[in-house]
Amino acid sequence: MSTSPKPDVGLTPKQARLLRGLTQKEVAALLDVHKDTYMKWERDADRMPVGKAKEFSSIVGWGVDEIFFTAKSTLSG
Repeated sequence: MSTSPKPDVGLTPKQARLLRGLTQKEVAALLDVHKDTYMKWERDADRMPVGKAKEFSSIVGWGVDEIFFTAKSTLSG
């Protein structure tokens, strides 16, 4: 994993994953879900279960409160 500095604004799950240099397949494996399931969560993060959101946050190295699990992000991507 890279050691990217934390941004001043929240990230979407996709942005957090990309900043860590992870593929969707890698994240899905780390979350112990099928790649298609993770891809759906990345498109509609509101559907990600709280437990998986916490695991995801741990994987990417940002707190749940630093990741936008909604479609309203301040960054593009």
